[in-house]
This record gives sequence, C-alpha cells and structure tokens, in this order.
Amino acid sequence: MSIIERMAELLGPIERPNSKSYAPGENGGIPELDAIERAVSESPERSGFPEAMEPAAQPEAKARPARPASSITRTLMVDLDRLRQQSIITPGGERTPIAEGFRRIKRQILANVANPKPGAPANLVLVTSALAGEGKTFCAINLAISIALEMDHTVLLVDADVAKPAVPQVLGVEAEKGLMDVLLDRRIDLADVLFKTDIHKLTILPAGTAHKHATELLASDAMRVLLQEMAARHHDRIIIFDSPPLLVASEAGILASRMGQIVMVVEAGKTSEAALKDALGRIDSSKVAGLLLNKGEGPGLGYDYGGYG
Repeated sequence: MSIIERMAELLGPIERPNSKSYAPGENGGIPELDAIERAVSESPERSGFPEAMEPAAQPEAKARPARPASSITRTLMVDLDRLRQQSIITPGGERTPIAEGFRRIKRQILANVANPKPGAPANLVLVTSALAGEGKTFCAINLAISIALEMDHTVLLVDADVAKPAVPQVLGVEAEKGLMDVLLDRRIDLADVLFKTDIHKLTILPAGTAHKHATELLASDAMRVLLQEMAARHHDRIIIFDSPPLLVASEAGILASRMGQIVMVVEAGKTSEAALKDALGRIDSSKVAGLLLNKGEGPGLGYDYGGYG
C-alpha cells in the first residue's frame, strides 16, 4: 500500500487534477518560477515592529470601516496566454482534464461552505503542502479561477506565501503593496491593496512588503480581525490562500489555525510518508477538505480522477 493510499484511509479519497510536472522545480511545475524563487530575496528589513504594532502600545484591533466594493478601482490585466502555457485554467478555455479535475475539487469546497461546521468561516480556504515544489501555487490559482467561473460565487485569491510570493508573477501582473502592508499600517485599508482582474469575479490580494516578523504579524489580533472582515464582507466570496509549505515556514501553521478548510497538495512519487504525516500533524485534521495529488500519472490519457472528500 502506497503512502497516498495509507493517508487516504485517514482523510478520505484523493483528487488527482493533473498528471505531470510541467517543469520540475520549486514551485510545483510552473515554468519560470524556479528563476523567480532564486531571484527573490527579502527586502531590507525594518528594525522590529513599527510603534503601532508594538504589543504594549497596540490597542485591541478593531475592524476598519468597510468600503463599498466599487472603491476598488484598479483592474489588472491577466496574461491569459501566459496562463495557458503553464496549463492553468482560463475563461473560455477548452474542456481539459485539468479543468475537469478542479471542477470536482471545488464542488467539495463549495459544499462545505454551504454546510459549514462550527469554527472558522468555511469560505476561508488554505492551499498548502508539506514541502516546497509540490505545486500548491499552481493548484491555488487553478482552484481560484475555477471557482471564479461559478455563477453564484466570487473569489479573492490571497498570496499568503509572504516570504516567497509568486501569484502576481504567475498571473503576469505587477503588484507592490498587499497583506503585510495592511497589517503593518493601520492607515491602509484593505480596499487600497485589493486588485480586480479582467477575469470576471477574480480579485487578488498580493503578499505585500516582506517583513522579518511575518509570523508574528500573521498571528496578531490585527490579522484575526482582518480575516473576520474578509470572510464576512461578501457573502458569496470564497477566499483562497496560497500558503507557504507547512514544513518550511512557520507562517503556514499560523494561517492553517485560522482557516475553515485546508487543501493539502501532495506531489506524486516525491512526498515521503514521514513528511506528509509530519505536515498533517501540525494542522487540525478536521479542517482538511482533502488531499490533492499533483503530478500523478494515471491510466488512459494520463489523468485519474478519484473522489475528493
């Protein structure tokens, strides 16, 4: 019995949305991203927290007054040709095995949103992996775009891999400020750093300015309040977080503790049983919507869709 089959006994069947690695590397088979990650380095770090974030001086975080959605006026033009080259779903694209796989994945996510369990809002969905290179960014973007094609839902895709953000580069757009900047500066409203895209119903929140205290910022009361605001502001919105790998960055565990659902990406033939068990042991297993087998070979055309539960 393989590692995947043994873990499936604990967490249910596994979805296999795509069959191969599109370019083996550190970002789950997305071309160009190996070079991007090698080029990414932390920006000059600020010395500690700004005064507004010092625990002794920081009052209890309060929700900012919500702006109307129309106040988000910037629209980013997504490079659809770039997405197609990376085997990412595009509006109006052909009915591919990858597109069909993510249609099945999102059905379980949406079913959980419609019938939520007690705890964190079910529309907060984390996409993560045990290790780097398993394809969590590829899967997060495909899942977000697939949900954006729904008639009754909108999507906010959050680049929460704050140390090595990749979502804007994959989409072929440029963005500077984002999540970290909202947490660092109370004067910045969430609407100031959200970007609509020309993919209907898809909005993105970039990671923003790198900071050496990213883990503490994500664990802060300000982040808790921000997540509540994001989850409640639009009743039809699903919020997908592209998280760092669980065994690589401490931020991943903090984010997982505040999510309503978790999708665990597993690279076929690479992820060890020990690594997967270690990663699953760091999160609340009741939140795991399913394991997503990436780059796995199947019968026929090379794709094998199992159940996802």
